[in-house]
Amino acid sequence: MGLDTSRVLRIGVVYRGQVVAERVLDRRIDVSIGARPDCTIQIPPADYPDFPAQVPVAVLQGGQYFVVLPQDPSHGINLRGGPAGGMEAVKSQVTTIKGTKCVPIEAFTGGSLSMGDIILMFQFVRGDSVPTLTREETVLRVGLVHEDRLLSDQVFHAGSPIIISSNVKSTMVLPEGDYKGNPATFLGKKGATDFHVRLPKDCQLRLAIGDTPMDLAEATAKKVVAQSGDFIEFTLPLKARARASLGPYTLLLQVVKQSVTVPAMPRKSLVSQVFGPLVHDSTWTLSFAISAILLISLVVQSRLYYEHHERFVKNVQNEEQQDQQIYEVQIEEKEDKKEEEKKPVADVMSDKAKQEQEKEVKKEVEKKQAKQEAKVEKPQAAGKQVDPEELKRQARAQVEQKTVAGAFKPQGSKFYAAGDDGSSGEVVAANFGKTGDGGNEEGDGPGGMGGVKLGGSNAGGGTVRKVDAGSKGGFGDRKADAVKDEGKKKEEVKIDIKMGFGGTEGPAESKGEVSKVVARKNSAVQRCYEEALRDSPDEGGKVKVTFTVGTEGTVTDVSISGASGKFGDCIRNKFTAIRGLPMLASPQTFSQSYVFSKGG
Repeated sequence: MGLDTSRVLRIGVVYRGQVVAERVLDRRIDVSIGARPDCTIQIPPADYPDFPAQVPVAVLQGGQYFVVLPQDPSHGINLRGGPAGGMEAVKSQVTTIKGTKCVPIEAFTGGSLSMGDIILMFQFVRGDSVPTLTREETVLRVGLVHEDRLLSDQVFHAGSPIIISSNVKSTMVLPEGDYKGNPATFLGKKGATDFHVRLPKDCQLRLAIGDTPMDLAEATAKKVVAQSGDFIEFTLPLKARARASLGPYTLLLQVVKQSVTVPAMPRKSLVSQVFGPLVHDSTWTLSFAISAILLISLVVQSRLYYEHHERFVKNVQNEEQQDQQIYEVQIEEKEDKKEEEKKPVADVMSDKAKQEQEKEVKKEVEKKQAKQEAKVEKPQAAGKQVDPEELKRQARAQVEQKTVAGAFKPQGSKFYAAGDDGSSGEVVAANFGKTGDGGNEEGDGPGGMGGVKLGGSNAGGGTVRKVDAGSKGGFGDRKADAVKDEGKKKEEVKIDIKMGFGGTEGPAESKGEVSKVVARKNSAVQRCYEEALRDSPDEGGKVKVTFTVGTEGTVTDVSISGASGKFGDCIRNKFTAIRGLPMLASPQTFSQSYVFSKGG
């Protein structure tokens, strides 16, 4: 039957009813169990001191496993899961391999070996095919005997020093109460076929190189061993043996060749290493694809969330910044308005312009007076005699129909009130001329409504002579009102002002934001110039403002060139009150230029 390389051997060891070891051999090698270190399955001698040193179980021949038949007739072997007849079917296939009788077991699925207190169970199970490589290596085999009892049997590889002493850092540690002498040291170079040995000189050495045994004196005479102080040194070649004493302990030394079978993995290209599992293992490929999709979706979702959140935060910050700017502008406008309301409006005209304007106003007033005097009716010429009562009646009718006094005549009251001396009385005084507090019959007191007098008393007359008003109420003095109106017009006259704005200069990374905030102060700076013209009509020219923006978004320092006095102080105050500037990592200096001039 051909070899099925997809099967691996599973072995379990039961000692005195207890499972002491279980292994799955992923490579095909000779199988042995025991307490020795070179066994395929080593049983810890400290835990099971009565376990045999080495029991061969199976050997490999032609790539197939053969189980070793027990030599003790009381021991037995049982095979199962194979051809009909079981053990009887393979008796004819018994063969001798490496000096032991064996039978092939590849045709069976498993079986067991019974060897007294030891029961060995084996089974072939499915596994990956792994190519193997067998190589030989020179090793030092050290056995430790105490009172004719083997305590330890270990194999040491070349390349690292092997120290045996009572020191706890030694490779093999001897009890300090039993041995306090010098250490034994062994060292083999990698690739070499011998070991260099250094032992205490009182070790009672027995040495066998080839087939010739020697004691210490003979080996020294043949210059095989050299003495160095309290130590002896020699080289132990391949297949040589030696025995030495360390107090109550005896060392058994032997240099041998050991066959080691290791996996021989074929060298694969980088592409095969990366994409090989994807091609040969569909389950792994599917799980890898699902994991990759989940990872990509997680990255995409995180990126989308980050961008959406970033836009949201940026929009909120922009809205807050706009609201803050609007709020600051409103506060600045309210402060500027309060300052303007506190200051009286001053005339910014020159003295010469004031004099010319006063002359024009005076001329206008004189012209109006002349027109009013021209309208006054001339007194009636003397001639034909007219009945005084008739004149009074006509006068009352004219006043009632054509003057404003008739409109104020109360219903059912007398319009005319005669004087005590029989002279013509007041037309309006008796009806509404006394309505004000403190007014007299003439309507001249405070609160009097004034009145309309008829001209003449006993001598005739009868035309309306005067309509006058008191100090409070009435129609007032038209001349005085005209003068006041002209004065108000004079105060409201202002000159045209021109102001040019230069760009903001400063660090490029923050100049744009600073320039936007400073531009909101242009109207306030212009008002500073208007106030300066009231004190100095010739004020103007180029003004440069240099200011420093601190880390808190405020102006920390302001210097002005081209403006001084109240004009410079006003501009400095406006810049110091600026809010809403960007918060910088460190203070930065900027400058803003203005050009002031009066219009034509």
